[in-house]
Amino acid sequence: MSTPLHATTYAALKPFITGATKFEPWMTTPNKRISLVAITLLTVVMSENSAGQELDIEAVLAPVIGLEARVPEYARSVQTLGAVRGGTGVVIDGAGLVLTIGYLILEANSVELLPHGLGGKRVPADVVAWDQVTGLGLVRSREPLDITPMRLGNSAELRIDDAVIVVSWEREDGLLPAVITDRRAYAGYWEYLLEDALYVAPIHPAFPGAALIGLDGKLVGIGGFAQFDSVEEEEVADTVFVPVDSLKPILADLLLDGRSPERRPWLGLYCEEIDGGLRVRRLPANGPASKAGIQPGDRLATIANTPVVSLDGFYRRLWSAARPGDTVTLELWRDGIPITVEVEATDRYQYLRLEPPSQ
Repeated sequence: MSTPLHATTYAALKPFITGATKFEPWMTTPNKRISLVAITLLTVVMSENSAGQELDIEAVLAPVIGLEARVPEYARSVQTLGAVRGGTGVVIDGAGLVLTIGYLILEANSVELLPHGLGGKRVPADVVAWDQVTGLGLVRSREPLDITPMRLGNSAELRIDDAVIVVSWEREDGLLPAVITDRRAYAGYWEYLLEDALYVAPIHPAFPGAALIGLDGKLVGIGGFAQFDSVEEEEVADTVFVPVDSLKPILADLLLDGRSPERRPWLGLYCEEIDGGLRVRRLPANGPASKAGIQPGDRLATIANTPVVSLDGFYRRLWSAARPGDTVTLELWRDGIPITVEVEATDRYQYLRLEPPSQ
């Protein structure tokens, strides 16, 4: 369990941390004052844990490194995620294994690690895994990194209002003290559902792949998404983190097979919640739903004879009712007219272009 701050320290820091939960213009770049607070917080707590040993803050942050991936133009994800993607990774073993958020390396054919920032040596790496279920990704350095890995913590022990540290590849300039604001499901329109996501405020401006570190210095989450909610007529911004506990039961599968063992059906039906229901937002080109004739703007009413009004309800019903290769019956509304469409679900890995297309 994360070591609690002394009451006086926490009482002094929490108003400063939580006062930045609203999205303000100054949050678009890392704030050195907040970074200094984060370093002080981490130093104080970890010094207490180290039985009098001097804390080497650079060694603590060394596993948090930069990552740049290049994706070929033929890749399916280029149009939405771009051909060059940069973010953060965390070294988690002594053989150069780096944990990051999966969309940074999705369909990548070239990955470089930046263990010493933009001005340092670039180290080539290979994609080890991209996992659709958790959203996590793994790469491995082709050269020794000479970095002591960060230990994995227990994200299940985090509670709302727990103090944490968020660190991006910029390390000292990319540190933010933060708090856990919520634990709940997170649903992404791209047929993604994280049942126990960690919501953290303030939002980190460089959240893709950022390390969520508990006050014991261990990794408890990987930065994935920005979430904007309206609370009492004000917009509040959180970073959504994938809890590190989701990695542990599938790590062996990721290392051996490049993915988790669960095979989920995928429709390529990207919806958004609006007016108490689901509206088709967009359709990946040549995906199952597009081939079946579904159009942007259609309203989804039922899937497999079950009404759905939310993204999480849609995904849970789809994944419980079908497997890749099954035909799924959808009822929709188009311009006020009900229509029924049969869609053949597939495995998204078969849709992605993980290898160059044959000539």
